Amino acid sequence: MEVEFRRRCERDDVLLVGTNRSLCFRSMQDVRPDAMVIRDTYRSLWRDQKFGEIYHRDFWKPSECWKVGPAHRRVTHCDQYVRQAPGWQGRPAVDRNGELAVMRNSSVAIMAANWAWLRGARTIGLIGVDYRGRHAAMIEPFDSASAGWEGQYDKPVSRAIQRQFAGAAAAIEAGGGSLVNFSTNSRLNAIRFAGWRGVLGAGI
Repeated sequence: MEVEFRRRCERDDVLLVGTNRSLCFRSMQDVRPDAMVIRDTYRSLWRDQKFGEIYHRDFWKPSECWKVGPAHRRVTHCDQYVRQAPGWQGRPAVDRNGELAVMRNSSVAIMAANWAWLRGARTIGLIGVDYRGRHAAMIEPFDSASAGWEGQYDKPVSRAIQRQFAGAAAAIEAGGGSLVNFSTNSRLNAIRFAGWRGVLGAGI
């Protein structure tokens, strides 16, 4: 995304939420997310767990952002753990442990979107949720590390994933919000494309 978009995201009316490996993306090195969400654990981010351990130690834990992880797998260091429940969670649903629920999902992007909704976000834009080729270029030593699923995103987006995103988008719209995709080359056709300027405004 261009510099103007990055500057727009620095304003107080934007909640910038990263996912999984994004702290070591080359394109994210000058970006400070407000929060990071991980759906599984740091040990599952790369085929060789040593890369996950480096990432967890040197990038994830030292990051000053708020960290959200799965309640059923409390391995990754997090500030908050959330559980998965059927359907989009439009309102905070706290269990006896004080943990919020998010929509049961196969994508960390849905988990992040539902968490952001519960924090008050009503216009949610996806960036890099493309389901096309490899993930974003990474810095060393992760740039040549295998994630363990090469070729997965060369295939069409599964019907299950499309249904989950469509369900999330429908629930958000029913709640008076919107879920859009800022990535023009995304294969995720369950979410409509929208230019970021039209959604966020281009003012600095």
